[in-house]
Amino acid sequence: MARRALVLVLLTLAAAPTARAADPILPLAELRPGMSCTGLSVIRGTEVSSFGVEVLDVIAGETGLTGPRILVRVSGPAVDASGVGPGFSGSPILCGGRNAGAISESIGEYGNHVVLATPIEEMLLEQPRAPVSARRDPALLRSARPLAAPLTVSGLSGRSLRLLQGAARYAGRPLLAAPSGPQGGFAPAPLVPGAAVAAAISTGDLALSAVGTVTYRDGDRLWAFGHQLDGLGRRSLFLTDAYVYGVIQNPLGVPELGAGTYKLASSGGHLQGSVSADGFASIAGTVGAPPASIPLKVTARDRAGGTVTLDSQLADERALGYGAGLSLVAPLAVNQAVDGLLRSRGPSTLSACARFSVRERGRPMSYCNTYFGIDAALFDLTEAARLVEGYDLSPLGLRRVEVSVRARRGVTSDVIVSGRAPGRVRQGRRIRVRLDLQRRHDGERSLSVPVRVPRGLRPGMHTLVIRGNGDAPSFEDELFEQLFGTIIEFVDFGEESDEPKSVRELAAAVSDVEEPRGIEARIKGHEPQLVHRSDKISFEGRVRLSLRVMPARPARRSR
Repeated sequence: MARRALVLVLLTLAAAPTARAADPILPLAELRPGMSCTGLSVIRGTEVSSFGVEVLDVIAGETGLTGPRILVRVSGPAVDASGVGPGFSGSPILCGGRNAGAISESIGEYGNHVVLATPIEEMLLEQPRAPVSARRDPALLRSARPLAAPLTVSGLSGRSLRLLQGAARYAGRPLLAAPSGPQGGFAPAPLVPGAAVAAAISTGDLALSAVGTVTYRDGDRLWAFGHQLDGLGRRSLFLTDAYVYGVIQNPLGVPELGAGTYKLASSGGHLQGSVSADGFASIAGTVGAPPASIPLKVTARDRAGGTVTLDSQLADERALGYGAGLSLVAPLAVNQAVDGLLRSRGPSTLSACARFSVRERGRPMSYCNTYFGIDAALFDLTEAARLVEGYDLSPLGLRRVEVSVRARRGVTSDVIVSGRAPGRVRQGRRIRVRLDLQRRHDGERSLSVPVRVPRGLRPGMHTLVIRGNGDAPSFEDELFEQLFGTIIEFVDFGEESDEPKSVRELAAAVSDVEEPRGIEARIKGHEPQLVHRSDKISFEGRVRLSLRVMPARPARRSR
């Protein structure tokens, strides 16, 4: 049976840096309409601000829908102009100094001032008991939409960002692009209730995370968001602080976010611990030791000595079955590095090598290829990364991943326009085929290539196809579907025989990604032959030639 490895790529959660006593909680059963409380959240920078919260009602839970919720209205200078939206999820509500829960869901109210909150008991995995006076309103609960923490990316621009935006739309995930941090950086922020917090799949030069708010802290443990991110249970993601540039109000709304207000926050904060749980009512983490991770280094160079290097760390969730985000982050980093190096999206010629260093082998698993255009390089890197991430027959000690690219602007391209082959050929013999080529923006030339007639080819008429295997252009939508179409799906190796059964087979499969470029010959029913190799010229076009195949001459008898 084919094994499947979940290639999931999107995030969660919260944490804090100094031990502190847990705040007292206010049981839901004691909550009453009309109570005046205080909400906490970061509006700008890292400083926690307060705003007014009025309890409007307690909504009883509905079987199969959700647990009980608190209906509240927010007010005060911090939120009057904008209301609340994504990024506010997890903002704690304190009533008389006790934590009652966290802002978590929108109900579509104009202005975003009336929202739902998740009781703190449910966030802490307890079953809150609603007061007898709680109102039943299934329609309201059905209309509720989590203030989903969008995927926030820093370190991407141009086409790299467009690819990720396309992937996010394909996967149904909201995406925001933000700077990596303010000029000059910012000091580490304590992850106290109300602080901005992020859970990241990657950190460093290319950071991908979800930003929300810390709700509750007990020593080094903390809870956030007030709703699920993916609802996957156990997790192992980076826990960082975050910097909020401001609350953005969009009167037209942001369909992907389900609201017209959201926080624009950096995802490149300081590493403070690890995210360990993603439940239906909260996300939880621990301040302290970081999660298991994999270093990723991408280096792009040109002929003039220019260099762009991107260093990132990937959260390694392979032990949980979720991969390490390698097939998402590595292609994005390569595209970003090459764009930064060449500063153009015109045709380019590249040589790229990917190396996967593992504990089980003395030398890295690797492949190297020449490409006439970057799209094919991204396809190959995605394929190799999926092979490595999807290997689960035994623990694979993936130590680091390195991708090196040499790039130059422009592509030298020849088009195969015609060809000539001998009229009669014999089985098992090598023949010469002369090709007429047309160089783009230049003149004509010819090239003679050797082709071996397969020994087992039956006598008679056959068609020989000569074609260039230069890289065909790809559209961006096709590319992001190939790269990211399985963000929340399983990678299926297909038949069991296709799945690597050992690290040696895995290394061989990675090596098979390597494909020499040039001109190939094919006769139906037989393996193609590379008859001319070139790392400098892209060959395009094809010709069909007729061959009359004669039986092989019988071997002469020795006297």
